[in-house]
Parts: sequence; C-alpha cells; structure tokens
Amino acid sequence: MDSSVALLNFDGSYKKQTFYQTYPYEWIELESMENTSLLCEKETLKDISNKIIGQKRSTIYFLGSGNYHYVSHVLQSNIKKPYSLILFDHHTDTLPSPSNDLISCGSWVLDSLNTLPMLKKVCMIGVSEDAPNHIPNSIHNKVKFLTEDSLQSNLAIIIKSILNYIPTDSVYISIDKDVLHPEDALTGWDHGTMRLKQMLKMLQVLFRNKDVIGLDICGEYPVTPTNENQREIRTIIGKNNHTNDILLRYVKRWMYRKSNFQQMLHA
Repeated sequence: MDSSVALLNFDGSYKKQTFYQTYPYEWIELESMENTSLLCEKETLKDISNKIIGQKRSTIYFLGSGNYHYVSHVLQSNIKKPYSLILFDHHTDTLPSPSNDLISCGSWVLDSLNTLPMLKKVCMIGVSEDAPNHIPNSIHNKVKFLTEDSLQSNLAIIIKSILNYIPTDSVYISIDKDVLHPEDALTGWDHGTMRLKQMLKMLQVLFRNKDVIGLDICGEYPVTPTNENQREIRTIIGKNNHTNDILLRYVKRWMYRKSNFQQMLHA
C-alpha cells in the first residue's frame, strides 16, 4: 500500500511545522484561491479537485484548518469500490448546506452520503453529546455515532462495535483534531475529550482489520502573519506539530506493514 503524503496549503498552517519533512511529500499550493474558508462554491471545488488530481496521487492528506475539512469529499469522490467512512470529529458535519451551489466544513458528510454512490456507511467517533440533533432523518440508517462520553467505557468493546458496524472491507479515515482533548491538540473549534492514545489504538485495529484506502487529517490552529510569532501561538503550533508527527509516523508504519503482508500473500 502506498503511503505517500500530500499537504494542502490553504492557510499557511504547515509552514511553521516540521513533522512532514522527514518523508517525501507533495506540497499542493491553494493559498491564492479565494473564498475557500468554511464555505466553498462548487465551481471552486472543481478547481481544487483539479489541482489535487494534477499532483502525484497520495494516500495521506493534510488539509490544514478544520475550515477546509470539506476537501475530504473531493478526496473520496474518486473511490471506485464500496467503502465506509470512519470520521474522528467532535462535530457531525451533516448540517444542510446554505445553498445547493455551496459545500461547507459543516455539510460535507451529508453531501457525501447524498452524492457518493460508493459510500455505504459513516461511523462517527468522538462527536459531542448533542450529535443526534444534527443528523437528518434521511441519513440516520447510514450513520453510527459514538459520542465523547461513550468513549469512557471499555475501549475493546467500543472497537468491536465499530468493526461490527462496518459492512465493507474498505474504509476511508478522516480525522479532525478537534475530537482530541486540548492537551493533545488545539484548533479553532470547540474540543472533545478523546486522548491521542485512544485514537491510536482505534486506528491500529482498523488498519489490522480493514483495507484503509485513504486518510486525511485536519484541525490546525488558524495562524496569521500578525499572530504567528506570539509565544502562545508558537506553543500551539508545537503541540499540533507533535501530534501530527505521531499520527503520521504510526499511520505510515501500519500502511507499510499491511503492504508487506499483502506482498507476501501474493508472492
């Protein structure tokens, strides 16, 4: 399994981080595109898609701030076989879009379920306790959610319930770091209480038991030229850089092991 890395530069958030520099990576420049934060016109989304397609195809994508989480929809749009989405997020991202011409960081999961024929189920992990209020009735039968409070129970039982729910061999994993406890990451959004170690254990089981066909990570703290040198902001950048480093290191390791195992089976 390929484990190449691509970084989408919408907001400059990765320029101050170093976690990716140990590995070969693609830098996809999108900072000049206008009106892409939070909301994006679908015509502009096509331009973003073309920019991504124009680069070497990667398996691991870093999207920047959670304001750009909707790009996960683009990354999944070319999947040609049935799959399930595993979403680590403190929000459901299933709110109706304000317009049919727009996609947003809060609507992209709903849009994906309505428009991507290969997407069969979504398993949301770490969402807030009011998550059921944000899931439309039209997709209830396609969504399983594990709230942040439910994650305080036996982790082995939780992991088993996730695997039992997923009907497909293939999964796509999307991570918004706002699902994590503030001690593990800081974003521009309200946070969950999941610890990074919990996330890693769940990810490891998914890699062992499922065909992970792609993964994206977002949830960087908004950094601007006016605040990037403030001590508090540098501390936040360092924290997120550390978490990104751990996630990338383990994900690449699991992908490498899976690839070697598959090669042995077909030798």
